[in-house]
Amino acid sequence: MTKYDLIVVGGGVMGTFCAYHALRKGKSVLLLEKDAQPYAASFRNFGQVVPSGQALDEWFDYGRKSLEIYESIQAVTDISMVQKGSWYYASDEDELMLLEEIAVLFAERNYPCSLHTASECLVLNPSLNKDYVKGGLFCSAEASVNPLVLTHRLRSFLIEHLGLHYQSLSAVNGITQQNGINKVSTASNQHYFADKVIVANGKDTQFLFPEHYPSEDLKISKLQMLRLSPQRRVFESNVLTGLTIRRYDSFKSCPSFSSINTSAEQQLLQSYGMHILFKQAQDGSIILGDSHEYVPAHHQADFGFELNTAINELMLNEAKRIAHLDNWQVSASWAGFYMQGTNTEVFTKTIDESIHIVNGIGGKGMTTSAGFTASFIEQCYQQ
Repeated sequence: MTKYDLIVVGGGVMGTFCAYHALRKGKSVLLLEKDAQPYAASFRNFGQVVPSGQALDEWFDYGRKSLEIYESIQAVTDISMVQKGSWYYASDEDELMLLEEIAVLFAERNYPCSLHTASECLVLNPSLNKDYVKGGLFCSAEASVNPLVLTHRLRSFLIEHLGLHYQSLSAVNGITQQNGINKVSTASNQHYFADKVIVANGKDTQFLFPEHYPSEDLKISKLQMLRLSPQRRVFESNVLTGLTIRRYDSFKSCPSFSSINTSAEQQLLQSYGMHILFKQAQDGSIILGDSHEYVPAHHQADFGFELNTAINELMLNEAKRIAHLDNWQVSASWAGFYMQGTNTEVFTKTIDESIHIVNGIGGKGMTTSAGFTASFIEQCYQQ
């Protein structure tokens, strides 16, 4: 088959969920991936599904919708979703005040959460350092997924049960229109045709329509993350900490956000875009991170190719201030890269009415892609 209702370029989480929603509308879909397996930003992240961190109300709602979609898929096939909630731990009175205020905002939106005193947090998780925790907020509906397998398992399900056509090692190097039909050409001289095309190719914007990705509208973020060696289970839920409270968009809606104090130590960590998350995998290893550095779109070479060991040390030192673990040995360290809008939450553009770019969703892709792409596909088919 070489003529489809829709061709999606890019096999990451955004592209795969675009395919998912189009297939559910009864469309024939071809998903093209340039590598043998996709392995970029959709796989180099924590896999935390945390609507509680998203900007109120639109992206918070996309996150809630994503949770519903994950749940519905997990009910019929194992995509690695584990629904054990998320904890936010405040390290000072300002952060605790923000937790109290966000709890009110969540209650207004019927989003389940509960506030806990410092002593309650320490009883529920004895691995926390008592000098750090001033209180906590638990969001019971939230979940985690394994980013190393989620997209692959979802794609396999779509192939087997919804008729998705998939081609790997298919680097698209041209999209043109012939008689109102889009012709998609690959570097291996394969040609496919579709009524509509969605380009969801992440940071690789230099190959298709580079003129439509202005550097003033898009930037690339570099994240550094660590994996600690396997150890006894200490974290059942997602763990988010004081710097996360100061960074995540939802808390910017709190009345007191603009007036909180920031120490010199917090300012140093924030200068690297740093906030500390913990997630313990099934094998007992603990993913720890992360940091954020930025360059304009098309300028990834400015990052160089090395990991910044000073950033890793700062993350480890802050993590040790938060919790005491049996083993702090670092078994792996890596960088992830994702595209992010400079002034928008996501970058979309329509070319010639039937070619749609979707990119720049930033670090909220695992939480919001499933819900956002449901609306995006609806809009594409209303045009």
